[in-house]
Amino acid sequence: MLYNSVMDHNGVMLETDFRPDLLARIDQVRALALEPGSESYVDPDEVDVEAWNHVGDPLCEALLGLMRERKLMGGDIYATARRLEAEGVSEAVAFFADVEAVPSWLDIDALRKGASLGRRNPVGMLFGMHGGLPFTYIDPATAEVMGSTGRLARNGDYGRRFWETATGFVGSLDVDGMLPGGERWVQWVRIRFLHTMIRMGIIRGGQWPLAETAIPISQVASASTAHIFGPYRVNIIRYFGGVVSPEEADGFALMWRWVARIEGANNQLLGRTHAEQFRLQERQHQFLYARADKARKMTADVIDGSAAMRAFVLPRRLHSAVVRQLLSPRMVQTLPGRDVPGDLGVPRDPFAENVMKSVGFALRIINQVTRTRVVRRLADRRGQQLLDHIVDRGLDGIKAEYRGTPVAGKPTDH
Repeated sequence: MLYNSVMDHNGVMLETDFRPDLLARIDQVRALALEPGSESYVDPDEVDVEAWNHVGDPLCEALLGLMRERKLMGGDIYATARRLEAEGVSEAVAFFADVEAVPSWLDIDALRKGASLGRRNPVGMLFGMHGGLPFTYIDPATAEVMGSTGRLARNGDYGRRFWETATGFVGSLDVDGMLPGGERWVQWVRIRFLHTMIRMGIIRGGQWPLAETAIPISQVASASTAHIFGPYRVNIIRYFGGVVSPEEADGFALMWRWVARIEGANNQLLGRTHAEQFRLQERQHQFLYARADKARKMTADVIDGSAAMRAFVLPRRLHSAVVRQLLSPRMVQTLPGRDVPGDLGVPRDPFAENVMKSVGFALRIINQVTRTRVVRRLADRRGQQLLDHIVDRGLDGIKAEYRGTPVAGKPTDH
């Protein structure tokens, strides 16, 4: 065994013991993560998922670590980082070279087809969190991080956190805004800063309980969301009656591969094609999967929090039925043989599940109108405005700021 510091920048290190061979592999993939915009691909079955799970976002950590040392974490962190870039500060230059790099696989026309799908399916978009959040909790480390901030837990501010997250999801449908320099792209860069502040805050606290298996918000955890918020959300749209073409499904999936890249996930974990992406996501989800008490608690909090929101007029029992239906094997796809809803503590309720299946069937009939050219054009022109308006109302007109969330009562953005 070898004594090792997993994160070597800024403040208290996360110290643990690693086998010498694993330490060498971590160093190897971390070197890739330090190359801005790196596109070093290997066969999906040869990607070292275990090593990547011990790497966070070293480029962003270096930049925020420098800003923290210089006491520059107050005010607008993005604007300050841009100022440092303009001054030629190497950490800022490297970070923006990475986040602005457009990968060889990005197809703008395909993104537009996927965005059209989302804009005409507001119900499927809004219910995406019912499946998406619990799906991320298959990873005990993600559940631990989410629980440590308290915002998505019982007695937290679930409703506010829901709409802040929805801001990013809805923003991803604005393709021009999602390109480097665009307003929605900047929003996701701020979220990358937020995730890194939380990771660094947890590590400085010295209480991370899963150091032997993962770093908080690891490369694998970040990359694995490409399926959860891409192809899996397309399945949720279908569940709520959406009419989906193969080209639209591919475009929607591609956008979330791009979002994962903006968020710092290395291209090696994302792949170049849909086939590579799916195989990588299978491997990542199967590697991360484990039952955990924290995951069951956080899933229950999703159901309770959703039932308490004004936007959803369903009783808790039906919210639970939705979550269970959305986590079925045919919906999840990447975890064959796993009882995901059972492992997350969502009970069977045949009556409530049949009610929601009937709702989905009715929505499929209603959504046939979206096959018409007139409705599709209207959705493309007005769908983004409608979804932005819904999110703005949910936020009560107070925009999401994406500042570092306190962990164990200690601020992470100072």
